[in-house]
Amino acid sequence: MAYDLLTTSGINNLVNNFKSSEYQKRINPLSSKKSYYQSIDNAYSVISTKLSSLSSVLSSLKSTDSSSVFSAMKATSSNTSFVDVAASSTAAVSSNSIRVNQLAKSDLVLSQDLSSSSASTVITTAGTHSFVITSGDGNGGSYTSKVDVTFDASDFTSGTITNQALMTKIQNAINSDKAIINSTSVNKNSSISAGSFILNLNGTETTISYSAGTYDQVLDSVVSQINSLSGITAEKVADGTDNYKLKITVTDSSKYITIGNDVSGTLITDLGISSGGVKEVGASGFFNASTFSPASGLSQFSITAKNSGYDYRITSLADNTGSSALTAIGLNLGSTRTSFVQNTSGTDTAGYVYATSQLNSKFEFNGVQVERNSNTISDLISGVTISLKSVMQSTDTDVNIAVNKDTTSAKTKIEDFISKFNDLYSYLKTNLSNTKTTRGGLVGDATASSLRNLLSNAAYKIVDGIDTDKINTLTKIGITFNIDTGLSINNSSLLETSLSEKPDQVAALFNSTNGIATSLYDNISGYLGSTGYIQTSRNNLNTSITSINDRITSAQTLIDKQSEALRSSYIKMQMQLVAVLNLQNSFSSYLSTFNTTV
Repeated sequence: MAYDLLTTSGINNLVNNFKSSEYQKRINPLSSKKSYYQSIDNAYSVISTKLSSLSSVLSSLKSTDSSSVFSAMKATSSNTSFVDVAASSTAAVSSNSIRVNQLAKSDLVLSQDLSSSSASTVITTAGTHSFVITSGDGNGGSYTSKVDVTFDASDFTSGTITNQALMTKIQNAINSDKAIINSTSVNKNSSISAGSFILNLNGTETTISYSAGTYDQVLDSVVSQINSLSGITAEKVADGTDNYKLKITVTDSSKYITIGNDVSGTLITDLGISSGGVKEVGASGFFNASTFSPASGLSQFSITAKNSGYDYRITSLADNTGSSALTAIGLNLGSTRTSFVQNTSGTDTAGYVYATSQLNSKFEFNGVQVERNSNTISDLISGVTISLKSVMQSTDTDVNIAVNKDTTSAKTKIEDFISKFNDLYSYLKTNLSNTKTTRGGLVGDATASSLRNLLSNAAYKIVDGIDTDKINTLTKIGITFNIDTGLSINNSSLLETSLSEKPDQVAALFNSTNGIATSLYDNISGYLGSTGYIQTSRNNLNTSITSINDRITSAQTLIDKQSEALRSSYIKMQMQLVAVLNLQNSFSSYLSTFNTTV
């Protein structure tokens, strides 16, 4: 019956049908447009990523400085077991021969081998002992390391310290040593005139100037200036009630320090800290100390220079007056270069493992005898680093070192360009084309169309400014363009030959003023970045999407309001129908009773 529509379920159906109809007419078109805009925005996001990748490759290909892929050089060794090589872009084409006769070594000195558990007969009480290690600085000068080793009361058991414990203390002292300069004391209230001195930190000279004042004030000024330098710290150290000392520590143990005499004033003289040109270094930066057990029950101590070669050799090992740490292990050798002798039946003779003639690398280069401190040589062939690996025997053939253009790197970069170019081009072409069953997502989009045209034009480009008899198109190096598939190398041998025999022409094809990489990079730059065409288009799309969302929300609100109004109307009709039906039932009951009575 018709009034079945006014049941609760019927009213729900009527309201739901209304909402569905309104959604189809008013919401669905907006949602479809929103989805369309979102698909374009997603496509732009993909294009931006692919375009950035292409731009990165183009940036490398258009480079004309020493980092240019077309400037890359390659060095090869005919036998890497003996010699390895590497070349930078500054290297020139060359061919050389080399024969390795000796590898460079780090200077090494060994102590006596002493019973590990036996008590030292030299160090018998707690106290601080100091010694000096002097070595070459690599440039004909010398470095000096003053090392303090403190034997604490806790190091002694029943009044003795074992040889092993003693060696370990010396080892730790060397391996943690910093270059430290301690001054004598000055009275903080005494006055001093203005002046200056030179602080030399690893070859960099800094003038430390101070105004007239008390030593307290002047030291504060000096400490502040030194602490502004990298790799060094200074502090004003109290010495009693009225006196101060200046303590300077080189925190970077690879650097040396020298304190010159007063340029003006008397502070350095008063503090007694002029190093007289001596390069003070921390032992930890230039030596490795080690304690080891050559045989059961024995301990032995070694000092090894961190830098190899004769110019970094250890030139002196000496206890300071009143100290005996080195003496206790047989290493108070002074400047005497005693040779180490291992004694299987008694105590070893402390000394140096290598003669000075064994410290440098020695090799024959193009028939010339050459020596170097290191096994890594970068000052023999400009732009080439040579690494000596092993000594050659008389039966071994000389190693040939060849330096040539690195065509492999350039070809790899060109292949990368083709890959990134095609990745973007194929995506654009697919989305700008219709098929029998689908419509391209970017059909009719001006930004995508212009970008595709840029790529096509670059592929066909004849580079202006390059003579026609030179390489001025991609086809002249074996690269062709197909409108359906993009770029491809159809003649790999031609590309390799061009890179090998005409590298400058290939470079100009890409990185000259009007070169393919240069012009394409410049052209696509306008599409990238926060103000580029792509981001601008995406911003406009997002604005439209936001507007559509607002319209959808408003329409949904209105439909919901209308639905509730319609529901209210139906409910009123339902109540009216119920009233009519109740009246009808009452009337029918009355008639029935009336008929029965009559």
